[in-house]
Amino acid sequence: MRSRLKIGTPIFLASLNMRAGLVVISPLIPILKERFDLSTSAISLLAGIPIFCFAATSLIMGQVSRLGSSNRIIKWALTVLAIALTARTFTGLTGLYLFSFIMGISIAVMNYEMPAWVKENAPDSAGFMTGVYTTIMGVTAAVATAVSVPLAELNSLTWQMAMIPWIALAALVALYWWRKADAVSSKELSKPAHFWKSHAFRNPIAWALVLFFGLESMVYYATATWLPTILLTKDFSLRGGAIAVSVSGLVGSIVGLTVPHFVGKFADKRIFLVGASLLTAASFFALALQSGPICLLWLSLSNIGISICFPLSLMLAGTKTTTPEETRNMSTMMQSIGYVLSAMGPGLLGWFYESSSNWSTALFGIVALTMIQLVMGWIVGKPALIKTEKQE
Repeated sequence: MRSRLKIGTPIFLASLNMRAGLVVISPLIPILKERFDLSTSAISLLAGIPIFCFAATSLIMGQVSRLGSSNRIIKWALTVLAIALTARTFTGLTGLYLFSFIMGISIAVMNYEMPAWVKENAPDSAGFMTGVYTTIMGVTAAVATAVSVPLAELNSLTWQMAMIPWIALAALVALYWWRKADAVSSKELSKPAHFWKSHAFRNPIAWALVLFFGLESMVYYATATWLPTILLTKDFSLRGGAIAVSVSGLVGSIVGLTVPHFVGKFADKRIFLVGASLLTAASFFALALQSGPICLLWLSLSNIGISICFPLSLMLAGTKTTTPEETRNMSTMMQSIGYVLSAMGPGLLGWFYESSSNWSTALFGIVALTMIQLVMGWIVGKPALIKTEKQE
């Protein structure tokens, strides 16, 4: 255990800011709307920009791979992230949008490289490594959600004050990687084939994994963006809603810590993928129907489902392939197409609301998406490898 923790320390630290910098905006939406006079569509665009970057970055991953090993690529991505978080906070409305784009690119590069890093540095501990770093992502996202409103109310900096801790953290982690990462591994991976030229592009199981990941991420980012606002209609204050989202996210992340390692022991993973998807759907259905403190239970159960599905989809990109190069290729396909879908999440949920003028009705749309995810989980959970090598 101690040895695995030591090996994984670089990516565990890198994962600290891979979701916090994104979700910290969500509880601040009412403040940002008033400060910059933003519409619901403008807020949806702001929330969606980084996620669209997650998909579009696949087009430049061939060039990014020329930087060398996963360690070197992640090191540079962390540096850009620190710069983007700083500039996004202190360059006005234009900078808020522009540097959200750059932030999204830096996080996207790490999204693609993390499974390849695990395959390269700890191939026999994929479940453990994936469980730990995705749990860290979830925990820091929960903390960011919980403290954002209190920090924004602390002084005249308002929403900018809520960003400062994550700027400092990003700078410290980038500094660590500049000093330490090159000593961890110097192995370089061959340049991956474009995923649309690979056998995976024609493999139905690979597409099921893409859709499972995309729908799970769509549900996560849609609800992460709007839940603090939705909870205002369910007898929560702005601060209370942020805390409820944070606590439920923390519960889900703790459960997600052990699941990949446990599930990795089973060749057939369908029961876990279907069960977690069904739990998520049922929880959002109940949340749509009820108000008050009971909502914390449904939020927690939905986050448990999401926190099981996310690391399992990342783990499957590695366990269904045989080499680090194949893992990077499958990860690129899964995340590039999957994040196109997930980027539509905040806007789609916002559209559901504007069409019905009722957040509870809008949540039924999330339930429908999760049921489609359930079907994809049944397909991708089968014990079969995905061939990703380049076609001749």
